[in-house]
Amino acid sequence: MRDRLQILAVVAVLSGMAPAWAGPYEAVFGYVQQMLAQSAKNDTAGMGATLRQLESVPRPARQNVKEARALNKQGLEALRRNDFSSALDAFQQAQQADPADVEVSGNLGYVHLKLGQFKRAEHQLVYTLSLAPERASTWFNLGQVYGALGEVDKAVGAFANSYRYSQDAPKTRELMMQAALAPENDEVTRTALRRTLQLLGLSQ
Repeated sequence: MRDRLQILAVVAVLSGMAPAWAGPYEAVFGYVQQMLAQSAKNDTAGMGATLRQLESVPRPARQNVKEARALNKQGLEALRRNDFSSALDAFQQAQQADPADVEVSGNLGYVHLKLGQFKRAEHQLVYTLSLAPERASTWFNLGQVYGALGEVDKAVGAFANSYRYSQDAPKTRELMMQAALAPENDEVTRTALRRTLQLLGLSQ
């Protein structure tokens, strides 16, 4: 029960949403974990069934769209300057303005990742998947989070989903191959990327 309350508290803080949405978040988190395990085993049939469950979870309504878009633009400009603190502030405000904006949500998760706030990034990216379960960039960022946390199997599942849902599979394959060699990525992340390429039959 204590762990459940901790999850609810984290979700309310991270997402800037009403605590009433915390219940669906728990369901979303469970579905995402199932998809990660199924993906890592190449269980595409099971993953498809879980995806349909994830898609059935109620989503928050759109709110202050223009305000959120303006704040998102500010956040992207801060990202280009590598000013992650300002980007975090802008994306947090943007999500408060419109919790249903999937780009804002994904950007906020990415900033948490860049700041090394890996558990916050995990929660934020899982929430993003509740808005858009087939968002390839979010799955990729989630793979980076699990790599940083040392959870190689979950990272493999996330990276594999990034490829499966990509709208440009050759580009995504090239990205994964480069990232698997990039020294700035930790060893667990590189290992997960190599395993993903093998799993999907994409290794050279």
